Amino acid sequence: MRKTAKAPLIKICGLARAQDAALAASLGADFCGFVFHPGSPRAVTADQARLMPTPGARRVGVFVNHSLGEILDIMDGAGLDLAQLHGDQTAELALALGPARVIRVFWPERQSRDDLLVAMDLWKEFAGLFLFDAGGGGGGHGRGIGAEIPQSPREYLLAGGLDPAGARAAWPSKDPMLVGFDLNSGLEGSPGSKDAMALGEILPWRRD
Repeated sequence: MRKTAKAPLIKICGLARAQDAALAASLGADFCGFVFHPGSPRAVTADQARLMPTPGARRVGVFVNHSLGEILDIMDGAGLDLAQLHGDQTAELALALGPARVIRVFWPERQSRDDLLVAMDLWKEFAGLFLFDAGGGGGGHGRGIGAEIPQSPREYLLAGGLDPAGARAAWPSKDPMLVGFDLNSGLEGSPGSKDAMALGEILPWRRD
C-alpha cells in the first residue's frame, strides 16, 4: 500500500452524505470510510452506504463491537473492501475476514507503551494496515494524539483531529511506516457534513 513521499494515502472517513462521498472519490481519495457504529453521529446503514458510490476509492467500514457475521453482512450489503476494527474483535475474527481486508486501530493514549507493543506484535499478522488515533477509543473527537507512537511493525495511517494543514505539516515523515492520513472531523462543518473546500485542499495537495 506504500506510496511515494509526495503522495501519502488519504482516507476520508465518516462519510454520511452522497455528495461528500462522490466529491471525495472524484478528487482522488484512496479510501472512503463509512461508520456503522450506531452511537456515532456519522453512523450510516449498509443500505445508505451502498447508495453512495465512490469509484476509484477503496471502501472501508468502521466497526466497533460487531460480530463476524454482522461485519460480513454489512460489507456485502454496502459493497465494502476493508473492515476497520475499533472494538474488542479477536485475531481469529480478523483471520476469518482475511488479514489483507483488515485495518486495525490502536490508541497510544489508552495503554502503556509495553502493552501497545505487545498488541501491535500480535496484530501484525492479522491486519494489512494499522491506524493510530487519539483518545481512548472511538474516533472523530477532533484532537491530535497526545502520546508517542512506538515503532510500528506494519505500515499505518495517522488520525486524530487532522485537517489539511495538519496533514501537510506531518508529511513527509521521518517514519517510513507512516504511509498516509485518516481525516474526519477536521474536514467537517458539523458531524457527518464534510466541507467541500477542505476536501479540495487535502486531496489535490497529495499530488503536488
